[in-house]
Amino acid sequence: MVFAIQRPGMAKWLEKLLEGGEVIAPVRGPCGDVVFSTIRSPAQVIWDFGNPLHPPKRFVLPQTDPLVTIKRNGHRHEVEPIYDDARRILFNVRSCDVKGIAFLTRMHEMEPADASYLRRANRLTVISLACTTPCPPGFCVCTDSGPFLSDGYDIQLTDVGKSYLVEVGSEKGEAAISVVPSLFRKATESELLKRKKLETAARSHFGQETCHFASAMRRISTGRVQDSLWDKMSDWCLECGGCNLICPTCYCFSVKDLRRDGTWIRCRMWDSCQYAAFTLEASGHNPREHRKERMKRRFFHKVSAQYYTRDSTVGCVGCGRCIKVCLGTTDMPAVVAAIRKGKWHE
Repeated sequence: MVFAIQRPGMAKWLEKLLEGGEVIAPVRGPCGDVVFSTIRSPAQVIWDFGNPLHPPKRFVLPQTDPLVTIKRNGHRHEVEPIYDDARRILFNVRSCDVKGIAFLTRMHEMEPADASYLRRANRLTVISLACTTPCPPGFCVCTDSGPFLSDGYDIQLTDVGKSYLVEVGSEKGEAAISVVPSLFRKATESELLKRKKLETAARSHFGQETCHFASAMRRISTGRVQDSLWDKMSDWCLECGGCNLICPTCYCFSVKDLRRDGTWIRCRMWDSCQYAAFTLEASGHNPREHRKERMKRRFFHKVSAQYYTRDSTVGCVGCGRCIKVCLGTTDMPAVVAAIRKGKWHE
């Protein structure tokens, strides 16, 4: 279903959505950066912005995620699950981040299903804003993650001038527009045509070369990447973990017990597969002691045909955030190009 809403009606719609619960949207942070944050007023929402450095995945997979409380009761320990039942709306999320959340949800649905994550994800409504002007480092066309989406959203908005096109893709999307149905009307043919032209123009901004996964996938899946190439590439990795922490599809974690008010809270906490201690076993053995092995594992997980078969996609949404944060230029496009060509840039 495709509707339209006049530009002035957006504030009224947001006011109604705020009455129903938490709304998260891109806002201007304290230092001027664009960040995803809970809003109190429609006036806080930014409409013209480059993708924030941090993806909104923390609203479905928090950096510190309390799972259970552990209490001592005499000679026994009592364990109680912690549930996050809040209903949230992610508003003005870019296409790549919609795909990132969908990737995480599919992974957490696999057996054994992760009830803590899925409880939060099932109560989340995602309203995306199509990218009529793609961000410079983005390569979402290579991962089928944008700049416009054909599915996977609850609602997709497109700025078509005096109005916004509103594509509804789920029951949660229908519920979101039903809070104030009088603001929405059927989209006109001219608005639909404008949306099509905007998508075509947006795709033309990417140029001819971005990030060619297919060739790299064949080489990495069949073991045709020389160890000497992994050695050269890993020399440029500083093991900062930044690529993991800002990636919309990364979900590496460790488990910590935090003591609070006489009880223990067991938490899932973000971790990085690029840290030397990530695979360190209690025996002292580390199967991926060397940085080369950790880097090899990361990109096998992201790019190989084996994981593509399992996940139905590469483990990347082409957002370009790794390009921004990597101090050693071992970002996704650089490594994929090196694997494809068999040569590292120096």
